[in-house]
Amino acid sequence: MTAEPTNRRTPFQAQSNLKPIKVFLFLLMMLVCHSAALTQGLSNMPGAFSEVGFGVRPGGMGNAYTAISNDANAFLTNPAGLLLGARPIFTANYAKLFGIVPSGYFGVLHPMGKRWSLGGGFLFLGDDALMENTFGVSAAATLPNFPIGGNEIYFDQMSFGITVKGRWASFGNNSNGGVNQVRGSGSGYAVDLGYLLKIDRKLTIGLMLRDLFNSFSWNSSAKGRYHEGLPATLRFGGSYILDGITIALDFRKKLHKDTTSRSYFGVEKTFFKILMLRAGFSNNLASSELNRRWTFGFSLLRGVMDDYLVGVNTAYRVDNLDHLFRFGLDFSWGASNNKPPAGRIY
Repeated sequence: MTAEPTNRRTPFQAQSNLKPIKVFLFLLMMLVCHSAALTQGLSNMPGAFSEVGFGVRPGGMGNAYTAISNDANAFLTNPAGLLLGARPIFTANYAKLFGIVPSGYFGVLHPMGKRWSLGGGFLFLGDDALMENTFGVSAAATLPNFPIGGNEIYFDQMSFGITVKGRWASFGNNSNGGVNQVRGSGSGYAVDLGYLLKIDRKLTIGLMLRDLFNSFSWNSSAKGRYHEGLPATLRFGGSYILDGITIALDFRKKLHKDTTSRSYFGVEKTFFKILMLRAGFSNNLASSELNRRWTFGFSLLRGVMDDYLVGVNTAYRVDNLDHLFRFGLDFSWGASNNKPPAGRIY
């Protein structure tokens, strides 16, 4: 890490009335106000394109990942986290829901510099009876610090992210549907927004508004062409590193009358820089159906030649309906980015 010039105050040394936490609180207030407008109606497709496709590492931590998202899972969990990735990484995972429905994810993160990063992903779920696919790109960036008088807004402690997704689906293509089987297909788009704030080197706060803007059109053999929207979700959470243990807590706020709020909790501990153990828990809030889920997982990392790293990941979920095992691989390459000057987070 290069030294900071002695005549420059770091974000942790400066005495400023414009703390980054105020920006986070302002964004949270704006998103909550926006969500109040969305709660006026019912969601159109509450069961479609759900969160079952989370990656292996988030899955092992109970999906409490909004304030972490520093790998190729950021496409799913918070695009602002792309900026925390120190080197390019590719991830892939696969699982079978209820032992029969295939589900998988491919994601990538590629740092483009100290101030911005790119990523993307492809998510598939289902079979000939009902297939859902999501493909898109993500970007994250931070801004130069903004001086106001003798103070500064420390944007180098913040990351702003966006994901643009295309979606398509089909149903009724299974051979055992009968002579009156309804068939159809659909396509649409969606946009996610994300935000991360590094309070200090241990504490991070994150926000993600999933499917803030979206549209989806169906063409059914029974109903013809029609249009639906997907229910937007607001997630916010925090992560804290305590004695080498990462502790994460997320909250998903309901934005529609027929959806539920949900809490998520996860922990992660690294041993000898090669083994990572995880556990998590989540359940619905203010609902008669809690739908509790316990999760466990691990990653085993191994270097291959110079500047290459391979990781084997697993996650196991226990809930009221099914036990789900997810397996994945990570592959990263290249030297880690040069560390920023003292006081910089990204």
